Amino acid sequence: MEILRLGFAGLGEAATMVLPDIVEIPFVKVTAAADLRKDALERFQEEIGGKGYQRIEDLCQSPDVDAIYIATPHEMHAQHAILALENRKHVIVEKPMALTLEDAEKMNAAAEKYGVKLLCGHTHSFDPPIKKMREIIKSGELGRVCMINTWNYNDFMVRPYPDHELQMSRGVVLNQGPHQVDVVRLLGGGMVRSVRAMAGRWDTKRPGEGGYVCYLEFEDGTPATLVFNGYGFFDIAELHWWAGEGGQNRPPETQQFSRQKYTSMSGRELQEVMEKLKEEVRYGKRSLKEGRVGHGWDRLAQRPQDDHTRRQPFFGLTVVSCEKGDMRQSENGIIIYGDEKKEVPIESGLRARKAEVTELYEAVVKGKKMFHDGKWGAATLEVCQAILKSGEERREIRMSRQVPAE
Repeated sequence: MEILRLGFAGLGEAATMVLPDIVEIPFVKVTAAADLRKDALERFQEEIGGKGYQRIEDLCQSPDVDAIYIATPHEMHAQHAILALENRKHVIVEKPMALTLEDAEKMNAAAEKYGVKLLCGHTHSFDPPIKKMREIIKSGELGRVCMINTWNYNDFMVRPYPDHELQMSRGVVLNQGPHQVDVVRLLGGGMVRSVRAMAGRWDTKRPGEGGYVCYLEFEDGTPATLVFNGYGFFDIAELHWWAGEGGQNRPPETQQFSRQKYTSMSGRELQEVMEKLKEEVRYGKRSLKEGRVGHGWDRLAQRPQDDHTRRQPFFGLTVVSCEKGDMRQSENGIIIYGDEKKEVPIESGLRARKAEVTELYEAVVKGKKMFHDGKWGAATLEVCQAILKSGEERREIRMSRQVPAE
C-alpha cells in the first residue's frame, strides 16, 4: 500500500481538532509541520515523530512531504497554498478556500501549471447523510428536485473567537457559509445561476456578519434558501435530537451558557479572555491524548468533547423537496416522506477530515477523479461572496464560475 506523506502548515486550533483523525488513517503518514511556536513543534515531534519547521517555505521544500494541509489563518490560505503548489506539493486547504475570488483563481492556476492536486476541505458536503441524499436524487427515486431549504441557528458569534478571526471571515459568511453552500450546491447539482441575499451585523460588540438569508436559483430553475443565525439564542439542535455538528450529544443548555459567559464581559476583558482561550486550544498547549475540545466556552474547563453515542453529523435542518416526496436527515440516516414515510439507515462512514484526506489520497495515489477540487471550491466561494455583495448592493448577483456536481 502506497503512503501519502502529509505536512501540516499551522499548528493552531485546527491542528488540535484535525490531527487525531488524520493520524488514524493507515495510508497517510504525517511527516512534517510548520509553525512559529517552538513548543508546538516540540510537542509535534514528540507525539507524531515528524520534522518541525518554523518557516512554511522550508516545509514546502521538504523532500519528505507529498502534500500539505493548509491550516493557517484565513488571510494566509491563498499565499501558503500557492507556495506549496509551486513546490509541486498537493494541497488540502481549510475553508474558506481564500478571501477573494482573484486569489482562488491564482490557486487553481498554480495547481494546473504545476500538475498537482488542490482540494478544498472541511465542509459538510463530505457528510454521509448529505452524500446519501445526493445519491437518492441521482437515482430518480423521488423524481426531480423541486426546492431545497436549509436552516442553521447556532452560537458561532458568541463563541470565544478573537475579533480578528471574525473580521477576516466576515463573521459567519466565509466561515460557516461554505458548509451550507457546499451542501446545497451538491444537492442541487452545483450550477447556481444567481444569488439574492441579505446579511446583517446585529451585535455591535462583534465584528462581521452574524446572520444571513439567501435565496439562490440553479440554472435549471430549482430554488433554494439558506438561513443562518450565529447569535446563540435559538439552537437548531432542538429540532434534531440534540445532536451536535459532529454528531456528538449537544446539551440543551449549551447556547444559554455561551451567551451568559459572553454577555458577562465586554471590551478589553472580553478580548483578553478570548485570546487566552484561543491560545489554550492551540496544538502544543494541548496534546492529542487529551482529546478534542468544543468550540464554546467549555474551553475554560478544557472539557473534552463528548464522543460517546456519536450519531451522524448535523449542520442544521436541510429539507429537499422532490416531485414524489421530501427528505431530511434522521438521527442515523435519512427520512423519506413519500406516499409512505420510511427511514433509510446509513452506516457511519467517513466524515470530516478523514473523508477529505481520503479523497486526496485516492486522487493522488489511485488516480481517481477528485470532486472537491479547486474549481468546486471557487464556485462555493463565489456564492459566499455573492451573499455579501447582494446584501450590500441590494440586488441579484449572477454567477460565472459554477461547476456541476458529480
